[in-house]
Amino acid sequence: MSLIFYQTVHNLYRVVLQCTRKQRRDELLQQQQQQSGQQHPTVRSIRSERMERCKSCCKSVTTFIFSRVGLCLLVVAYAFGGGVVFQFLEGPHEGEVSQGVHRRLNITVERLFMTSEQSKVLHINNWTTMARQILEEYQLELVRQTKRGHQGERLDDDNKQWTFPGAILYAITVFTTIGYGHITCKTNYGKIMTMIYAIFGIPLMLLCLANIGSTMADAFRFIYCNVCCSYCNMIKKRRNLRALQSVELSHNATSSLPSSPTTRTLAVNNLPVVSSDNTEVKSSPSVVEFVDNFTIDYRKTTIPISVTLSLLSSYLILGAVLFSEWENWKLLDGAYFCFVTLATIGLGDLVPGKSITSTQVEGKLIICALYVLFGLSLMAMCFNLMQEEVRAKFRRLGNKLGIIDDPNFW
Repeated sequence: MSLIFYQTVHNLYRVVLQCTRKQRRDELLQQQQQQSGQQHPTVRSIRSERMERCKSCCKSVTTFIFSRVGLCLLVVAYAFGGGVVFQFLEGPHEGEVSQGVHRRLNITVERLFMTSEQSKVLHINNWTTMARQILEEYQLELVRQTKRGHQGERLDDDNKQWTFPGAILYAITVFTTIGYGHITCKTNYGKIMTMIYAIFGIPLMLLCLANIGSTMADAFRFIYCNVCCSYCNMIKKRRNLRALQSVELSHNATSSLPSSPTTRTLAVNNLPVVSSDNTEVKSSPSVVEFVDNFTIDYRKTTIPISVTLSLLSSYLILGAVLFSEWENWKLLDGAYFCFVTLATIGLGDLVPGKSITSTQVEGKLIICALYVLFGLSLMAMCFNLMQEEVRAKFRRLGNKLGIIDDPNFW
């Protein structure tokens, strides 16, 4: 379902881009016609010309936004803007919750001291019962504040949840539909903003993934065809050269006569002439030049599914090693976190920087956000390549069975 939805979004993006370009060309033609027909501009013509310039500027901006670079910059700006907004909405509430917890802690300590001071005789059973009652009340209040978002941080602790990197990671988990759940909005304004942010962010992210996936797929095909398959292409060129030389040899052997018109024609056309005893045959320079100029179009090259799966596995293992070293996780836990993240499951039981003993939390959150964005783009590229490989295999199977006569079908 995700692959079909991704392909549908990609096709819609192509249609919108073609319509925008066509409207741009039509407007430019209309502007040229109007400029050629108006020799003496008037006030009305000047206003209309300004309106046309404004429209053309808007069209140019729209075309840039829906381009590859524009979509990437728009997603990055959308993530940074979401981080600013969510930190502004949820940061003060987090401070209020922490202050309430520490205020309750001070009250509990004072109650314990006052009760101990007022007791004439400190009997162990009486004091233990009284202290247990006070601590149970503090425990209930602590659980209540934990549900409101308290994570055990101190007032002077820099490892807050709603820092700017933490808010950016929350924004990314919203519009990528991962949703770890380790950090959530507690205020009403934050919840409303999350819904609005997801309504506009999820389609934007899908459109960007469709665009980036096709671009990365073309780049990977070019690298695979010119670097990984260079040796195979060289062998194919040699085979083609030998085949063409053998065909030319057979043609010259049948058409070589001592003084026939065919021989004179071959000499005029600078083709090799075979001697009467057939002892020496020279290959035509045109054949070698044709084979040397023979290139394989990388756009028509299909990538094996094993290569794409190996690429995804390598990226997952790299993330597993990186996060397991940072967070002192087991390698299996790191691989589990990376798989849950790239599959957009987002259970939230393992998140970098979530532990109280974690250090350099902001740097880890930024690296995690970059890992998520690039990983999803890599997933889109691999889906595109695997889709084309599956279609090519079905096309070959249909040609062998005689079901499909057109090789360009699909």
